[in-house]
Amino acid sequence: MVGRAVRWLSIGALLLVASAQAWAQPVPSRVVAIGDVHGAAGSLAALLEHAGLIDAGRHWSGGRATLVQTGDILDRGPHVRAVLDLLMRLETEAGAVGGRVEVLLGNHETMTLTANVQDVTPAILGSFVTAASAERRAAAYREYVEYVETRRQALGRQMPGSQTRDVWMAAHPLGFVEYLDAFGPVGLYGRWLRAKPVAVTLGDTIFLHGGLSLDSEATSAAEMVARAQAEIARFDAHRRHLIERRVIVETATFPEMLAAVAHELDAWVTRLFPGPPAPDVPPPALTPDDREHLDVLIALRSLDEWSVFASDGPVWSRDFARWSEHDGAAAVATVLDRVGVRRAVVGHTVTPTRRITSRFGGRVYLIDTGMLANVYHGRPSALELSGDEATAIYLDERRPLDAGQ
Repeated sequence: MVGRAVRWLSIGALLLVASAQAWAQPVPSRVVAIGDVHGAAGSLAALLEHAGLIDAGRHWSGGRATLVQTGDILDRGPHVRAVLDLLMRLETEAGAVGGRVEVLLGNHETMTLTANVQDVTPAILGSFVTAASAERRAAAYREYVEYVETRRQALGRQMPGSQTRDVWMAAHPLGFVEYLDAFGPVGLYGRWLRAKPVAVTLGDTIFLHGGLSLDSEATSAAEMVARAQAEIARFDAHRRHLIERRVIVETATFPEMLAAVAHELDAWVTRLFPGPPAPDVPPPALTPDDREHLDVLIALRSLDEWSVFASDGPVWSRDFARWSEHDGAAAVATVLDRVGVRRAVVGHTVTPTRRITSRFGGRVYLIDTGMLANVYHGRPSALELSGDEATAIYLDERRPLDAGQ
């Protein structure tokens, strides 16, 4: 079991090395940054064409320009798969002609990579349905039934939260199993996203999804990326460990995993300390496998301390949008100076005006304008950076930005 966990961590380490180029590229003369897409494939394509990055056939036409997408391409909107396929193809096409497509992880990507599917809609799951989906779902349910019985025997009682067939089927519609597979460590989209960084620096500008925290000790995008990717690799290894120990099933979601971990820890506490502590009685001896198991359980009870889950981490922080212009100016200067950049470009928080917004004297650009219109009532937009010039691109206009916009 230890060997398998090490192998899964090694996969994460290889992905980390492969993505190191994300921090060490020449500064491009033209950068186009796009915020949260949330499955709005048509709006994204229209915006890319309007910005001169793709042609009418949706192929790269941006030459040596750089496209930065700051995360949250997943969830809510129906055409998530079309967005992924487009960006994956453009990444290859741009690279072939000296351009670059840099996709960053947002909180919805890190959620999906950790099986948190609370914002995955039936329409999204429907795009993953195949002719074999009904049988795969039936097999997954049979595995769940066997698992519940195994846990009942291991815990000595019925596992809390066990689901009836109808409840389980409703919670696992057709396409659910395929979706988890596709975003797992060896799935098509899962492999691609696990190689993506949470931040990238181009010249004097850092791009990331959420923001920078005053409490963070990271002094560069590279540090944030290394930590996030190590955490995701560790999570994958821990999840695989739980599956192999039959604490969870392959189709367990993030909340189901946390509940199972809590039940398992409670069972171990009862097993190790069945009565009041006796001062002269040493604690029971543990095998190496059991010690490893407890270490995994304890680690998964402190996920809120991991940067990819923390509310003030790079994919979750909303401080750049929430800080007031007056009181936040010093904080912005502190966090940007710490990572050695002049300005930051972030998404994550929809701007009240649904327009790209410059804050703190041009040191922060907020670029989430609610592209998924039927949810956020916003518009497609992009921020173009060319030297010191910043321009907001909308489908109906281009608007130069200054420090006050």
